[in-house]
Amino acid sequence: MEEVKQGLRKSISQFVSLSEADWNIFHQAWKPYEVKRNQPVTLCGEVEKYFYYIHEGLLRGYFEKNGQEYNMGFSYNGEFSGVYDSLIFQRPSDWTVEALVDTTGLRLHHQSLMELQEKHPFVKEWLFKFNQQVMFGLGIFIRSLLADTAEEKFKRLMHQSPHVLQLVPQKHLASYLGMTPETFSRMRKKWAQE
Repeated sequence: MEEVKQGLRKSISQFVSLSEADWNIFHQAWKPYEVKRNQPVTLCGEVEKYFYYIHEGLLRGYFEKNGQEYNMGFSYNGEFSGVYDSLIFQRPSDWTVEALVDTTGLRLHHQSLMELQEKHPFVKEWLFKFNQQVMFGLGIFIRSLLADTAEEKFKRLMHQSPHVLQLVPQKHLASYLGMTPETFSRMRKKWAQE
């Protein structure tokens, strides 16, 4: 468990510096979780109760429309996950988060997050900086979806996260990039030959 907590501390330290006193307060609110492969973490229509830290595993966020799944993103070791808008506003989720592999880590309950944020400025600062990173990434993602060619989308993914080819099934990556699995397969073959 100590290794998991140190991983959480390292991930949080990317946003804020924590004194020992701050860390002792903060880490006690995080509780262990485990979810098996292909099991949901949060279902569409549920209100998100937790903010998740992934120690080991892989989660994907997706929604369904007309019987087709649309992947919104993936969260890996050392990252945070959950249906963030549902967590913050305590409204039903518009999408689902599920484990693509057995996943373990720590989770922070919404009520604990709100209480910590009110009492401790470092938590508010952490959330502010986390939100900045989310908004920055969302802006890049939206621009790419709207303006980039299939090849540009694929190259961006391979430049930023080449490890995803070993972790995420091809059909999910294709959906995430807004292309067919066949187009994704062509891009992958071309990329491998370069």
